[in-house]
Amino acid sequence: MPLLTFLHQLPFKKALAWVTIALVSACVTPYEADFKQQPENVVVQGFVSNQPGPYTIQLVRPANYSFAGYSIGIQGAKVYITDDTGGREDLVETSAGGQYKTQKLQGVVGRTYQLHFEVDGKNYESRPELLRDAGTIERIYHEPFQSINPITQERQLGGWHVYIDTQDPAERGNYYRWNSVRYKKLVGCGSAKDRYGNPIYFLFCCSDCWDIERCLGPDCINVANDALNNGQKIARQEVATVPVECRDQYYLEVEQQALSRDAYLYWKTIKQLLQNTGGVFDVAPSAVPSNLICISNPQEQVLGFFSAVGITRVGHVVDRRDAERASCPAGLPYPPTGGIPPPCTPCEESLYRTGQKPRFWDF
Repeated sequence: MPLLTFLHQLPFKKALAWVTIALVSACVTPYEADFKQQPENVVVQGFVSNQPGPYTIQLVRPANYSFAGYSIGIQGAKVYITDDTGGREDLVETSAGGQYKTQKLQGVVGRTYQLHFEVDGKNYESRPELLRDAGTIERIYHEPFQSINPITQERQLGGWHVYIDTQDPAERGNYYRWNSVRYKKLVGCGSAKDRYGNPIYFLFCCSDCWDIERCLGPDCINVANDALNNGQKIARQEVATVPVECRDQYYLEVEQQALSRDAYLYWKTIKQLLQNTGGVFDVAPSAVPSNLICISNPQEQVLGFFSAVGITRVGHVVDRRDAERASCPAGLPYPPTGGIPPPCTPCEESLYRTGQKPRFWDF
């Protein structure tokens, strides 16, 4: 079933949860879902962390979704972030529309941050969020797992589970989210096309370039709290699954995020909504919690969440070169040899591609 058709059939709250996944997992890019109604709510996503900025705040308003539609970025808003020391930074609107970026701000563990913005003469703000220390990832490792071949019914390599070990602090009330991002070095950054617009061979990148693959969907919302293991080691916490594809070295970066209790409940609720199938044993649908209010009209519901997130990041490589099987998809052929070499293609920076060498890349 096409994803747009799937979303079209969902209740509004569940479809909104899918929009939130796309907004935050990609940080700035909303998924264009197909709602059947047109709420007037402002939808907000963004965060401050202890990692270098810039940080992006996304302000959108769902369009009319009688048919396929788009989330409309809110332009011309006044957006700024304050901290508990009296500091303030005004965000700059980007050309994308609805996206506002910081310029110099970098979050500091132990400080509290608050989002403020004005839209159509109305003032909005978030509750203050304390930026917590995410701790240290003591160990990261992977283990193979088996699956059943659907044709032969024989056991075969299914992939690799990636785990971490980390230490929970002695104090109670710690909340976590784990996330992973894969970086894949490219050979080709574009393609040559025939007279009909069909690609015929790839064009080399003019410089080093990496594709960025982000984890999306309910299975990628990996949250936990320390209610049952306060102060103890968190061992064998699964943070990613590496598939059997090409025989290569699979590089990924894993984040351990320290959340507030409100942010933890926000993500937990979204995960539950997305996993519900309509069965009698499903968790009853509930409103997605938000930490945003409209000061000018307290009765107005504001959707989304602004958070201050402590982040610890580590890199890891799963060597797939000796896998007994592979299913690497065929790509375009190399450019023809001889004659005038075809032009190279620049590596264009985006959410899904970068020319910046990944932090832990050493091969």
